[in-house]
Amino acid sequence: MKLAISVFVVTAAVGLIMPITVYRSGEQANILRFQNLANETVDRITGRIGEHISLLEATRALFEAERARISHEKFASFVSHLDIENRFDGIQGIGFSSILPSGEDEAASAALRANYGLERAIFPESDQPTRTAITMLEPPDERNLAALGFDMYSESSRRTAMQAAARHREARATGKVELVQEINKVKQPGFLVYLPFFLDDGFQVTDEALPPDLKGFIYAPFRIGDLISATLSRGGISDVHMSIYIGSVSEENLVFTSAGEPGGFDKAYDYVVSVDVAGQAWHYQMQPSGTFREGPEKGIAMLLASLMVLMAAALALSLRSQIKALTASREVVRVTDEAALQKDFLLQEMKHRIKNSIARVLAIARQTANHSESLEDFIGSFTKRLQAMAAAQDLLTQSHRGTAPLDELLRNELVQVFDEDFENYSAAGPRVELGVRATQAMALIFHELATNALKYADLSKDENRLDIRWALDTEGRMHLVWEEHLHIPASHEEGTGFGTRLIRSLVTGELNGELHREITDKGLKVAIAVPQDALA
Repeated sequence: MKLAISVFVVTAAVGLIMPITVYRSGEQANILRFQNLANETVDRITGRIGEHISLLEATRALFEAERARISHEKFASFVSHLDIENRFDGIQGIGFSSILPSGEDEAASAALRANYGLERAIFPESDQPTRTAITMLEPPDERNLAALGFDMYSESSRRTAMQAAARHREARATGKVELVQEINKVKQPGFLVYLPFFLDDGFQVTDEALPPDLKGFIYAPFRIGDLISATLSRGGISDVHMSIYIGSVSEENLVFTSAGEPGGFDKAYDYVVSVDVAGQAWHYQMQPSGTFREGPEKGIAMLLASLMVLMAAALALSLRSQIKALTASREVVRVTDEAALQKDFLLQEMKHRIKNSIARVLAIARQTANHSESLEDFIGSFTKRLQAMAAAQDLLTQSHRGTAPLDELLRNELVQVFDEDFENYSAAGPRVELGVRATQAMALIFHELATNALKYADLSKDENRLDIRWALDTEGRMHLVWEEHLHIPASHEEGTGFGTRLIRSLVTGELNGELHREITDKGLKVAIAVPQDALA
Protein backbone atom coordinates (compact mmCIF):
# COMPACT_ATOMS: atom_id res chain seq x y z
CA MET A 1 0.00 0.00 0.00
CA LYS A 2 2.80 2.42 0.90
CA LEU A 3 4.57 1.62 -2.38
CA ALA A 4 1.38 2.34 -4.37
CA ILE A 5 0.93 5.67 -2.56
CA SER A 6 4.57 6.58 -3.20
CA VAL A 7 4.20 5.72 -6.90
CA PHE A 8 1.03 7.84 -7.08
CA VAL A 9 2.69 10.84 -5.42
CA VAL A 10 5.85 10.66 -7.56
CA THR A 11 3.95 10.03 -10.81
CA ALA A 12 1.44 12.79 -10.11
CA ALA A 13 4.22 15.22 -9.18
CA VAL A 14 6.18 14.47 -12.36
CA GLY A 15 3.02 14.47 -14.47
CA LEU A 16 1.90 17.85 -13.12
CA ILE A 17 5.07 19.53 -14.40
CA MET A 18 3.65 19.65 -17.93
CA PRO A 19 0.21 21.07 -16.93
CA ILE A 20 1.92 23.67 -14.75
CA THR A 21 4.18 24.61 -17.65
CA VAL A 22 1.19 24.80 -20.00
CA TYR A 23 -0.73 26.83 -17.42
CA ARG A 24 2.09 29.33 -16.98
CA SER A 25 2.72 29.49 -20.72
CA GLY A 26 -0.99 30.04 -21.28
CA GLU A 27 -1.04 32.76 -18.66
CA GLN A 28 1.91 34.49 -20.31
CA ALA A 29 0.28 34.05 -23.72
CA ASN A 30 -2.92 35.67 -22.44
CA ILE A 31 -0.96 38.54 -20.91
CA LEU A 32 0.97 39.04 -24.16
CA ARG A 33 -2.26 38.90 -26.14
CA PHE A 34 -3.76 41.57 -23.91
CA GLN A 35 -0.62 43.70 -24.18
CA ASN A 36 -0.83 43.43 -27.96
CA LEU A 37 -4.44 44.63 -27.78
CA ALA A 38 -3.36 47.46 -25.49
CA ASN A 39 -0.51 48.47 -27.79
CA GLU A 40 -2.84 48.33 -30.77
CA THR A 41 -5.27 50.62 -28.94
CA VAL A 42 -2.52 53.12 -28.15
CA ASP A 43 -1.23 52.94 -31.72
CA ARG A 44 -4.68 53.67 -33.09
CA ILE A 45 -5.14 56.71 -30.87
CA THR A 46 -1.62 57.99 -31.53
CA GLY A 47 -2.00 57.33 -35.24
CA ARG A 48 -5.32 59.17 -35.29
CA ILE A 49 -3.76 62.22 -33.67
CA GLY A 50 -0.90 61.97 -36.18
CA GLU A 51 -3.43 62.07 -39.03
CA HIS A 52 -4.93 65.23 -37.57
CA ILE A 53 -1.49 66.82 -37.27
CA SER A 54 -1.01 65.99 -40.96
CA LEU A 55 -4.09 68.11 -41.65
CA LEU A 56 -2.40 70.97 -39.84
CA GLU A 57 0.72 70.42 -41.96
CA ALA A 58 -1.40 70.61 -45.12
CA THR A 59 -3.09 73.76 -43.88
CA ARG A 60 0.27 75.39 -43.12
CA ALA A 61 1.40 74.54 -46.64
CA LEU A 62 -1.64 76.42 -47.93
CA PHE A 63 -0.72 79.45 -45.82
CA GLU A 64 2.88 79.34 -47.02
CA ALA A 65 1.74 79.15 -50.62
CA GLU A 66 -0.53 82.15 -50.17
CA ARG A 67 2.15 84.12 -48.26
CA ALA A 68 -0.29 84.67 -45.39
CA ARG A 69 -2.68 86.56 -47.66
CA ILE A 70 -5.25 83.78 -47.56
CA SER A 71 -8.87 84.88 -47.46
CA HIS A 72 -11.48 83.46 -45.14
CA GLU A 73 -13.41 82.10 -48.11
CA LYS A 74 -10.41 80.14 -49.40
CA PHE A 75 -9.60 78.86 -45.88
CA ALA A 76 -13.19 77.77 -45.29
CA SER A 77 -13.30 76.08 -48.70
CA PHE A 78 -10.06 74.24 -48.00
CA VAL A 79 -11.26 72.93 -44.63
CA SER A 80 -14.64 72.04 -46.08
CA HIS A 81 -13.03 69.91 -48.76
CA LEU A 82 -11.08 68.07 -46.08
CA ASP A 83 -14.48 66.82 -44.83
CA ILE A 84 -13.14 66.51 -41.30
CA GLU A 85 -16.59 65.86 -39.83
CA ASN A 86 -16.91 62.57 -41.74
CA ARG A 87 -13.36 61.54 -42.56
CA PHE A 88 -11.48 62.90 -39.55
CA ASP A 89 -14.03 62.75 -36.76
CA GLY A 90 -12.54 63.42 -33.33
CA ILE A 91 -11.02 66.77 -34.24
CA GLN A 92 -13.17 69.81 -33.36
CA GLY A 93 -11.91 71.91 -36.23
CA ILE A 94 -8.92 73.63 -37.81
CA GLY A 95 -8.19 77.24 -36.99
CA PHE A 96 -5.68 80.04 -37.28
CA SER A 97 -4.51 82.21 -34.41
CA SER A 98 -2.84 85.45 -35.51
CA ILE A 99 0.03 87.18 -33.78
CA LEU A 100 -1.42 90.65 -33.26
CA PRO A 101 0.86 93.69 -33.49
CA SER A 102 0.49 96.13 -30.65
CA GLY A 103 -2.75 98.09 -31.00
CA GLU A 104 -4.20 95.82 -33.72
CA ASP A 105 -7.00 94.31 -31.61
CA GLU A 106 -9.60 96.30 -33.52
CA ALA A 107 -8.37 94.89 -36.83
CA ALA A 108 -8.92 91.36 -35.50
CA SER A 109 -12.43 92.28 -34.30
CA ALA A 110 -13.19 93.73 -37.74
CA ALA A 111 -12.08 90.47 -39.36
CA LEU A 112 -14.44 88.52 -37.12
CA ARG A 113 -17.24 90.87 -38.04
CA ALA A 114 -16.55 90.55 -41.76
CA ASN A 115 -15.93 86.80 -41.85
CA TYR A 116 -18.40 85.48 -39.28
CA GLY A 117 -20.74 88.39 -38.58
CA LEU A 118 -19.62 88.53 -34.94
CA GLU A 119 -19.47 91.72 -32.93
CA ARG A 120 -16.78 90.56 -30.51
CA ALA A 121 -13.69 92.06 -28.97
CA ILE A 122 -10.56 90.02 -28.39
CA PHE A 123 -10.84 88.29 -25.02
CA PRO A 124 -9.82 87.94 -22.29
CA GLU A 125 -7.79 90.87 -21.06
CA SER A 126 -4.12 89.89 -20.82
CA ASP A 127 -0.92 91.25 -19.30
CA GLN A 128 1.23 89.37 -21.83
CA PRO A 129 3.32 91.36 -24.33
CA THR A 130 1.86 89.33 -27.19
CA ARG A 131 -1.71 88.44 -28.11
CA THR A 132 -2.75 85.53 -30.35
CA ALA A 133 -6.40 85.86 -31.25
CA ILE A 134 -8.38 83.11 -33.00
CA THR A 135 -9.40 84.81 -36.21
CA MET A 136 -10.47 81.76 -38.26
CA LEU A 137 -11.91 78.42 -37.10
CA GLU A 138 -13.75 75.96 -39.31
CA PRO A 139 -16.28 74.49 -39.45
CA PRO A 140 -18.29 77.41 -38.01
CA ASP A 141 -20.54 75.39 -35.69
CA GLU A 142 -21.88 76.67 -32.39
CA ARG A 143 -18.91 75.43 -30.39
CA ASN A 144 -16.28 76.87 -32.71
CA LEU A 145 -18.05 80.22 -33.02
CA ALA A 146 -17.82 80.53 -29.23
CA ALA A 147 -14.01 80.29 -29.46
CA LEU A 148 -13.48 83.00 -32.12
CA GLY A 149 -11.63 86.02 -30.75
CA PHE A 150 -10.11 84.10 -27.83
CA ASP A 151 -6.52 85.11 -26.98
CA MET A 152 -4.93 81.69 -26.37
CA TYR A 153 -1.60 83.25 -25.37
CA SER A 154 -3.27 84.60 -22.25
CA GLU A 155 -3.60 81.08 -20.71
CA SER A 156 -0.41 79.47 -19.35
CA SER A 157 -0.82 75.89 -20.67
CA ARG A 158 -1.63 77.12 -24.17
CA ARG A 159 1.13 79.73 -24.02
CA THR A 160 3.74 77.09 -23.02
CA ALA A 161 2.76 74.87 -25.96
CA MET A 162 2.85 77.82 -28.38
CA GLN A 163 6.29 78.87 -27.23
CA ALA A 164 7.57 75.27 -27.56
CA ALA A 165 6.07 74.94 -31.05
CA ALA A 166 7.61 78.25 -32.17
CA ARG A 167 10.97 77.38 -30.64
CA HIS A 168 11.17 73.90 -32.23
CA ARG A 169 9.30 74.97 -35.39
CA GLU A 170 7.09 71.89 -35.24
CA ALA A 171 3.79 70.75 -33.77
CA ARG A 172 3.43 70.85 -30.02
CA ALA A 173 0.48 69.87 -27.85
CA THR A 174 -0.85 71.33 -24.65
CA GLY A 175 -1.52 69.45 -21.46
CA LYS A 176 -5.02 68.95 -20.14
CA VAL A 177 -7.18 72.06 -20.75
CA GLU A 178 -10.83 73.01 -20.87
CA LEU A 179 -11.65 74.18 -24.37
CA VAL A 180 -13.42 77.47 -24.91
CA GLN A 181 -15.82 75.36 -26.99
CA GLU A 182 -17.16 73.68 -23.82
CA ILE A 183 -20.34 75.72 -23.72
CA ASN A 184 -22.65 72.93 -22.54
CA LYS A 185 -23.14 71.47 -19.07
CA VAL A 186 -21.52 68.16 -20.03
CA LYS A 187 -17.87 69.03 -20.46
CA GLN A 188 -14.89 66.95 -21.53
CA PRO A 189 -11.18 67.42 -20.94
CA GLY A 190 -9.40 68.66 -24.03
CA PHE A 191 -6.05 69.54 -25.54
CA LEU A 192 -4.77 71.58 -28.48
CA VAL A 193 -2.03 71.06 -31.05
CA TYR A 194 -0.19 74.10 -32.42
CA LEU A 195 1.81 74.27 -35.65
CA PRO A 196 3.75 77.56 -36.05
CA PHE A 197 3.59 79.60 -39.26
CA PHE A 198 6.57 81.78 -40.15
CA LEU A 199 6.99 84.54 -42.75
CA ASP A 200 9.98 86.83 -43.30
CA ASP A 201 8.18 89.96 -44.45
CA GLY A 202 5.84 92.07 -42.39
CA PHE A 203 6.07 93.06 -38.75
CA GLN A 204 8.50 91.45 -36.34
CA VAL A 205 7.46 89.88 -33.01
CA THR A 206 9.09 91.65 -30.10
CA ASP A 207 8.28 88.99 -27.47
CA GLU A 208 11.60 87.43 -26.45
CA ALA A 209 9.88 84.06 -25.96
CA LEU A 210 8.85 83.94 -29.63
CA PRO A 211 10.83 84.07 -32.91
CA PRO A 212 10.58 87.46 -34.66
CA ASP A 213 9.28 86.00 -37.94
CA LEU A 214 6.37 84.13 -36.28
CA LYS A 215 3.06 85.16 -37.84
CA GLY A 216 0.66 82.82 -36.07
CA PHE A 217 -0.38 79.24 -35.41
CA ILE A 218 -2.43 76.75 -37.36
CA TYR A 219 -4.03 74.75 -34.60
CA ALA A 220 -6.63 72.10 -33.81
CA PRO A 221 -8.72 71.71 -30.64
CA PHE A 222 -9.63 68.20 -29.45
CA ARG A 223 -12.26 66.94 -27.04
CA ILE A 224 -10.54 63.81 -25.73
CA GLY A 225 -13.70 61.79 -25.09
CA ASP A 226 -14.91 62.40 -28.65
CA LEU A 227 -11.45 61.67 -30.06
CA ILE A 228 -11.11 58.32 -28.23
CA SER A 229 -14.66 57.26 -29.05
CA ALA A 230 -14.26 58.17 -32.73
CA THR A 231 -10.93 56.36 -32.92
CA LEU A 232 -12.06 53.14 -31.26
CA SER A 233 -15.42 53.08 -33.02
CA ARG A 234 -13.56 52.30 -36.23
CA GLY A 235 -12.90 48.66 -35.36
CA GLY A 236 -12.60 49.61 -31.71
CA ILE A 237 -10.98 47.41 -29.10
CA SER A 238 -13.55 46.88 -26.35
CA ASP A 239 -11.42 44.36 -24.44
CA VAL A 240 -9.21 47.12 -23.00
CA HIS A 241 -10.10 49.27 -20.01
CA MET A 242 -7.80 52.29 -19.82
CA SER A 243 -7.08 55.53 -18.05
CA ILE A 244 -5.14 58.26 -19.90
CA TYR A 245 -3.02 60.95 -18.29
CA ILE A 246 -1.36 63.88 -20.09
CA GLY A 247 1.81 64.79 -18.25
CA SER A 248 2.51 63.23 -14.88
CA VAL A 249 0.23 60.46 -13.60
CA SER A 250 -2.01 62.32 -11.19
CA GLU A 251 -5.71 62.83 -10.73
CA GLU A 252 -5.56 66.40 -12.04
CA ASN A 253 -3.99 65.18 -15.30
CA LEU A 254 -6.53 62.38 -15.89
CA VAL A 255 -8.24 63.07 -19.23
CA PHE A 256 -10.04 59.80 -20.02
CA THR A 257 -11.31 56.64 -18.30
CA SER A 258 -13.11 53.81 -20.07
CA ALA A 259 -16.74 53.23 -19.19
CA GLY A 260 -17.53 50.43 -16.78
CA GLU A 261 -15.18 48.61 -14.46
CA PRO A 262 -12.06 46.54 -15.20
CA GLY A 263 -12.62 42.82 -15.65
CA GLY A 264 -11.10 41.93 -12.27
CA PHE A 265 -8.11 40.09 -13.69
CA ASP A 266 -4.86 39.43 -11.87
CA LYS A 267 -2.40 42.31 -11.38
CA ALA A 268 -0.06 40.55 -13.81
CA TYR A 269 -2.31 41.97 -16.54
CA ASP A 270 -1.77 45.60 -15.45
CA TYR A 271 0.01 47.35 -18.30
CA VAL A 272 1.41 50.87 -18.57
CA VAL A 273 2.31 52.50 -21.89
CA SER A 274 3.85 55.94 -22.33
CA VAL A 275 3.99 57.68 -25.72
CA ASP A 276 4.96 61.11 -26.98
CA VAL A 277 2.13 63.08 -28.57
CA ALA A 278 3.47 66.28 -30.13
CA GLY A 279 5.93 66.85 -27.31
CA GLN A 280 3.56 65.80 -24.50
CA ALA A 281 3.91 62.55 -22.55
CA TRP A 282 0.71 60.52 -22.59
CA HIS A 283 0.51 57.71 -20.04
CA TYR A 284 -1.92 54.83 -20.49
CA GLN A 285 -2.79 52.62 -17.52
CA MET A 286 -4.49 49.58 -19.01
CA GLN A 287 -6.30 46.50 -17.72
CA PRO A 288 -8.51 43.89 -19.39
CA SER A 289 -12.16 44.84 -19.51
CA GLY A 290 -15.03 42.54 -18.68
CA THR A 291 -15.27 41.44 -22.32
CA PHE A 292 -11.70 40.15 -22.46
CA ARG A 293 -11.58 36.39 -22.64
CA GLU A 294 -8.53 34.34 -21.82
CA GLY A 295 -7.44 31.66 -24.24
CA PRO A 296 -8.06 27.94 -23.69
CA GLU A 297 -4.56 27.28 -22.35
CA LYS A 298 -5.57 27.37 -18.68
CA GLY A 299 -8.48 25.03 -19.33
CA ILE A 300 -6.18 22.71 -21.26
CA ALA A 301 -3.71 22.83 -18.37
CA MET A 302 -6.44 21.91 -15.88
CA LEU A 303 -7.57 19.08 -18.16
CA LEU A 304 -3.99 17.84 -18.48
CA ALA A 305 -3.57 18.05 -14.70
CA SER A 306 -6.72 15.97 -14.23
CA LEU A 307 -5.49 13.43 -16.78
CA MET A 308 -2.08 13.25 -15.10
CA VAL A 309 -3.67 12.66 -11.70
CA LEU A 310 -5.98 10.02 -13.18
CA MET A 311 -3.03 8.33 -14.90
CA ALA A 312 -1.06 8.39 -11.65
CA ALA A 313 -4.05 6.94 -9.81
CA ALA A 314 -4.50 4.27 -12.50
CA LEU A 315 -0.81 3.38 -12.31
CA ALA A 316 -0.96 3.22 -8.51
CA LEU A 317 -4.11 1.07 -8.63
CA SER A 318 -2.53 -1.19 -11.24
CA LEU A 319 0.58 -1.54 -9.12
CA ARG A 320 -1.55 -2.19 -6.06
CA SER A 321 -3.50 -4.85 -7.98
CA GLN A 322 -0.26 -6.47 -9.12
CA ILE A 323 1.07 -6.40 -5.56
CA LYS A 324 -2.18 -7.95 -4.34
CA ALA A 325 -2.00 -10.55 -7.12
CA LEU A 326 1.61 -11.33 -6.20
CA THR A 327 0.66 -11.51 -2.52
CA ALA A 328 -2.28 -13.75 -3.38
CA SER A 329 -0.01 -15.94 -5.50
CA ARG A 330 2.44 -16.25 -2.63
CA GLU A 331 -0.45 -17.01 -0.31
CA VAL A 332 -1.66 -19.72 -2.69
CA VAL A 333 1.83 -21.22 -2.72
CA ARG A 334 1.96 -21.04 1.08
CA VAL A 335 -1.49 -22.58 1.47
CA THR A 336 -0.62 -25.25 -1.08
CA ASP A 337 2.56 -26.07 0.80
CA GLU A 338 0.66 -26.14 4.08
CA ALA A 339 -2.03 -28.30 2.48
CA ALA A 340 0.64 -30.69 1.25
CA LEU A 341 2.15 -30.82 4.72
CA GLN A 342 -1.30 -31.22 6.23
CA LYS A 343 -2.05 -33.97 3.75
CA ASP A 344 1.13 -35.80 4.69
CA PHE A 345 0.32 -35.27 8.35
CA LEU A 346 -3.23 -36.56 7.88
CA LEU A 347 -1.97 -39.56 5.96
CA GLN A 348 0.49 -40.34 8.71
CA GLU A 349 -2.19 -39.74 11.33
CA MET A 350 -4.65 -41.94 9.45
CA LYS A 351 -2.01 -44.61 9.07
CA HIS A 352 -1.29 -44.43 12.78
CA ARG A 353 -4.97 -44.50 13.72
CA ILE A 354 -5.70 -47.38 11.37
CA LYS A 355 -2.82 -49.35 12.87
CA ASN A 356 -4.06 -48.56 16.38
CA SER A 357 -7.64 -49.47 15.44
CA ILE A 358 -6.52 -52.73 13.86
CA ALA A 359 -4.39 -53.49 16.89
CA ARG A 360 -7.32 -52.70 19.19
CA VAL A 361 -9.70 -54.80 17.07
CA LEU A 362 -7.25 -57.71 17.05
CA ALA A 363 -6.79 -57.47 20.80
CA ILE A 364 -10.55 -57.33 21.36
CA ALA A 365 -11.00 -60.23 18.96
CA ARG A 366 -8.42 -62.38 20.78
CA GLN A 367 -9.79 -61.57 24.22
CA THR A 368 -13.37 -62.05 23.09
CA ALA A 369 -12.48 -65.38 21.51
CA ASN A 370 -10.73 -66.53 24.68
CA HIS A 371 -13.82 -65.85 26.76
CA SER A 372 -16.47 -67.01 24.30
CA GLU A 373 -18.06 -70.44 24.75
CA SER A 374 -19.09 -70.73 21.12
CA LEU A 375 -18.69 -69.13 17.73
CA GLU A 376 -22.12 -67.53 18.00
CA ASP A 377 -21.19 -66.09 21.39
CA PHE A 378 -17.94 -64.70 19.90
CA ILE A 379 -19.67 -63.16 16.91
CA GLY A 380 -22.30 -61.46 19.08
CA SER A 381 -19.85 -60.01 21.60
CA PHE A 382 -17.28 -59.02 19.01
CA THR A 383 -19.89 -57.37 16.76
CA LYS A 384 -21.28 -55.25 19.58
CA ARG A 385 -17.83 -54.05 20.57
CA LEU A 386 -17.05 -53.12 16.97
CA GLN A 387 -20.37 -51.28 16.77
CA ALA A 388 -19.40 -49.29 19.86
CA MET A 389 -16.16 -48.32 18.18
CA ALA A 390 -18.00 -47.44 14.95
CA ALA A 391 -20.54 -45.27 16.79
CA ALA A 392 -17.71 -43.40 18.45
CA GLN A 393 -16.06 -42.88 15.06
CA ASP A 394 -19.34 -41.52 13.68
CA LEU A 395 -19.43 -38.89 16.42
CA LEU A 396 -15.86 -37.89 15.62
CA THR A 397 -16.65 -37.65 11.92
CA GLN A 398 -19.69 -35.44 12.52
CA SER A 399 -17.56 -32.91 14.40
CA HIS A 400 -15.48 -30.48 12.31
CA ARG A 401 -13.00 -30.25 15.16
CA GLY A 402 -12.35 -34.00 15.41
CA THR A 403 -13.87 -34.25 18.91
CA ALA A 404 -16.95 -35.90 20.40
CA PRO A 405 -19.16 -34.70 23.29
CA LEU A 406 -19.06 -37.04 26.29
CA ASP A 407 -22.84 -36.88 26.90
CA GLU A 408 -23.70 -37.81 23.29
CA LEU A 409 -21.18 -40.67 23.33
CA LEU A 410 -22.80 -42.00 26.53
CA ARG A 411 -26.32 -41.68 25.13
CA ASN A 412 -25.39 -43.54 21.92
CA GLU A 413 -23.92 -46.49 23.84
CA LEU A 414 -26.90 -46.77 26.19
CA VAL A 415 -29.33 -46.74 23.26
CA GLN A 416 -27.24 -49.31 21.40
CA VAL A 417 -27.05 -51.71 24.37
CA PHE A 418 -30.59 -51.23 25.69
CA ASP A 419 -32.97 -49.54 23.22
CA GLU A 420 -34.24 -46.10 22.28
CA ASP A 421 -37.00 -46.24 24.90
CA PHE A 422 -34.56 -46.76 27.75
CA GLU A 423 -35.13 -43.99 30.31
CA ASN A 424 -34.21 -45.56 33.67
CA TYR A 425 -31.05 -43.57 33.98
CA SER A 426 -29.79 -40.08 34.69
CA ALA A 427 -26.68 -38.41 33.26
CA ALA A 428 -25.36 -35.06 34.48
CA GLY A 429 -22.15 -33.16 34.13
CA PRO A 430 -20.46 -30.28 32.32
CA ARG A 431 -19.78 -30.34 28.59
CA VAL A 432 -16.62 -32.31 27.92
CA GLU A 433 -15.11 -32.66 24.44
CA LEU A 434 -13.15 -35.88 23.93
CA GLY A 435 -10.31 -36.34 21.48
CA VAL A 436 -9.97 -39.29 19.12
CA ARG A 437 -8.20 -41.65 21.51
CA ALA A 438 -10.36 -40.70 24.49
CA THR A 439 -13.53 -41.11 22.38
CA GLN A 440 -12.61 -44.64 21.28
CA ALA A 441 -11.60 -45.60 24.81
CA MET A 442 -14.66 -44.11 26.55
CA ALA A 443 -16.96 -45.67 23.93
CA LEU A 444 -15.65 -49.15 24.77
CA ILE A 445 -15.76 -48.37 28.52
CA PHE A 446 -19.43 -47.26 28.30
CA HIS A 447 -20.21 -50.28 26.12
CA GLU A 448 -18.69 -52.74 28.58
CA LEU A 449 -20.37 -51.08 31.58
CA ALA A 450 -23.74 -51.01 29.80
CA THR A 451 -23.36 -54.63 28.65
CA ASN A 452 -22.46 -55.64 32.21
CA ALA A 453 -25.57 -53.80 33.53
CA LEU A 454 -27.72 -55.51 30.91
CA LYS A 455 -26.42 -58.92 32.01
CA TYR A 456 -26.56 -58.50 35.80
CA ALA A 457 -29.02 -55.66 36.58
CA ASP A 458 -32.64 -55.70 35.55
CA LEU A 459 -32.89 -52.01 34.56
CA SER A 460 -36.17 -52.54 32.71
CA LYS A 461 -37.97 -52.32 36.05
CA ASP A 462 -38.96 -48.84 37.15
CA GLU A 463 -37.54 -49.28 40.65
CA ASN A 464 -34.08 -49.99 39.23
CA ARG A 465 -32.07 -47.01 37.91
CA LEU A 466 -28.66 -46.14 36.61
CA ASP A 467 -26.95 -42.90 37.70
CA ILE A 468 -23.98 -41.50 35.70
CA ARG A 469 -22.40 -38.19 36.71
CA TRP A 470 -19.11 -36.48 35.98
CA ALA A 471 -17.30 -33.31 36.94
CA LEU A 472 -14.03 -31.43 36.30
CA ASP A 473 -11.78 -30.40 39.17
CA THR A 474 -9.64 -27.26 39.27
CA GLU A 475 -6.82 -28.99 37.38
CA GLY A 476 -9.14 -30.06 34.55
CA ARG A 477 -9.17 -33.70 35.70
CA MET A 478 -12.43 -35.50 34.91
CA HIS A 479 -14.12 -37.62 37.58
CA LEU A 480 -16.89 -39.94 36.31
CA VAL A 481 -19.06 -42.17 38.53
CA TRP A 482 -21.18 -45.03 37.16
CA GLU A 483 -23.57 -46.20 39.90
CA GLU A 484 -26.45 -48.68 39.88
CA HIS A 485 -29.46 -48.24 42.19
CA LEU A 486 -31.20 -51.64 42.27
CA HIS A 487 -34.25 -52.61 44.33
CA ILE A 488 -32.83 -56.12 44.74
CA PRO A 489 -29.01 -56.18 44.47
CA ALA A 490 -27.70 -58.33 41.65
CA SER A 491 -24.71 -60.62 41.90
CA HIS A 492 -21.82 -59.17 39.83
CA GLU A 493 -18.61 -60.94 39.10
CA GLU A 494 -15.69 -59.85 41.23
CA GLY A 495 -13.93 -58.14 38.32
CA THR A 496 -12.26 -61.14 36.74
CA GLY A 497 -14.16 -61.15 33.45
CA PHE A 498 -12.88 -59.87 30.11
CA GLY A 499 -15.08 -56.76 30.19
CA THR A 500 -13.69 -55.70 33.54
CA ARG A 501 -10.11 -56.27 32.41
CA LEU A 502 -10.81 -54.34 29.18
CA ILE A 503 -12.20 -51.39 31.14
CA ARG A 504 -9.19 -51.35 33.46
CA SER A 505 -6.82 -51.61 30.53
CA LEU A 506 -8.51 -48.71 28.75
CA VAL A 507 -8.64 -46.45 31.82
CA THR A 508 -5.14 -47.06 33.11
CA GLY A 509 -3.40 -47.82 29.82
CA GLU A 510 -5.09 -45.76 27.11
CA LEU A 511 -6.17 -42.82 29.29
CA ASN A 512 -3.47 -42.95 31.97
CA GLY A 513 -6.25 -42.68 34.55
CA GLU A 514 -7.46 -44.37 37.69
CA LEU A 515 -10.25 -46.93 38.16
CA HIS A 516 -12.12 -47.81 41.36
CA ARG A 517 -14.71 -50.59 41.23
CA GLU A 518 -16.91 -51.81 44.06
CA ILE A 519 -20.08 -53.81 44.67
CA THR A 520 -22.46 -52.02 47.05
CA ASP A 521 -25.76 -53.16 48.52
CA LYS A 522 -27.44 -51.29 45.66
CA GLY A 523 -25.32 -52.66 42.86
CA LEU A 524 -22.13 -51.87 40.96
CA LYS A 525 -20.31 -48.54 41.46
CA VAL A 526 -17.40 -47.59 39.22
CA ALA A 527 -15.33 -44.40 39.70
CA ILE A 528 -13.04 -43.27 36.89
CA ALA A 529 -10.54 -40.38 37.03
CA VAL A 530 -8.89 -39.21 33.78
CA PRO A 531 -6.24 -36.44 33.55
CA GLN A 532 -6.93 -33.42 31.34
CA ASP A 533 -4.27 -34.16 28.73
CA ALA A 534 -5.71 -37.65 28.15
CA LEU A 535 -9.11 -36.21 27.27
CA ALA A 536 -7.84 -34.23 24.28
